[in-house]
Amino acid sequence: MELLTNIFFNIFYILLVVFAFFFIILFHEYGHYLGCKITGVKVEEFSIGLGKELWSKVINGTKYSFRLLPLGGYVLPEGENYDPNNVSPTNFYSKPLYSRFLIIFLGPFFNYILAFFIFFILFSFFNPTITTEVFMVKPDTPAYSYLKTGDVILQVDNLILNYKDGQKMIDYIHNAKDKEIYVKVKRGNEIKEFKIKTLWDKVNNFAYIGFNPKSKVFFEIDFLRGFYKSITTIYDVTVKYLNVILSIFTGHIPLKTVYEQSAGPIGITKIMYDFATQGIYDYLMLVGLINVIIGLFNLFPFPALDGGRLLFIIINYILIGISLLLKKIGLYTRNIVITPDKEEIFHKVGLIVLLVFVVFVSFNDVGRIIRGESFIK
Repeated sequence: MELLTNIFFNIFYILLVVFAFFFIILFHEYGHYLGCKITGVKVEEFSIGLGKELWSKVINGTKYSFRLLPLGGYVLPEGENYDPNNVSPTNFYSKPLYSRFLIIFLGPFFNYILAFFIFFILFSFFNPTITTEVFMVKPDTPAYSYLKTGDVILQVDNLILNYKDGQKMIDYIHNAKDKEIYVKVKRGNEIKEFKIKTLWDKVNNFAYIGFNPKSKVFFEIDFLRGFYKSITTIYDVTVKYLNVILSIFTGHIPLKTVYEQSAGPIGITKIMYDFATQGIYDYLMLVGLINVIIGLFNLFPFPALDGGRLLFIIINYILIGISLLLKKIGLYTRNIVITPDKEEIFHKVGLIVLLVFVVFVSFNDVGRIIRGESFIK
């Protein structure tokens, strides 16, 4: 019976991961699809998944299909494979640059929309709160000699604490530089009192004593909280990963570290599976975060990514501006633009680079799984 139960839950967790990929891909590609509809570009195919076709149906000239591997998908607008002789008004390259920009931009933007929707539901009905309960005490820190997992901190100096005042407690300790603080805790049915000297974290510029408080999720309906925390979470994650990208380019994060700590499709699937086993709240939070990261990653100005295509549109706008200026002063009479066939060379090279990186990262994913290493740093 226990074996059957484990098999059932394993299948359930796998299905959760598959559904997550399905909706992430669906929203991204629907953004491109909607952009085509808004700008009047014909969509030849809207596919969810890659590889062998499992099902398809043609509706109003568009082929809708499901394919074997749920790790990708695509929208195929008319004329995406550039043909200078194709001058159809529904052709992608017959449209002005701003229309093409909208079609490309809406893909990653819809990942952000899905992230907002997930966060809004979670934060509107559930309030993740840092409590005053000790979750983990770090070895070789002042707290290690005094605090134990499960202790509930009742007071720090003159600050009286309720169970949900974890953030208030952390803020107070972080500001207690070079200070011996009074800590009162409840341990089972006993009350313990300690004086603990703080240490100073020079990198992050805050004081600490060496423990992590426990976080709990409370069911509390508040739609204003849901809206506010959705916006701030998306903003914080975006800024965080932009800083990571900047640190890579400035050399503060070595490329070796990027390779070792990056997760490819296999690693992401493993992370999603692990989070699915932890509960629906943690799992949906992860799906929301992945949507933000995928949306941001796709906006990165690298050839083959949506951001790389947007970059070429911006460059062409700049070149057109230069052309107009040169025409005005009589130095040049033709438009200076990067033609789609020339642009496509960059995207093909970029795609090869990305595929090679994914292959290497996937090998690293498999190695980490075999070694039993965690993907969460």
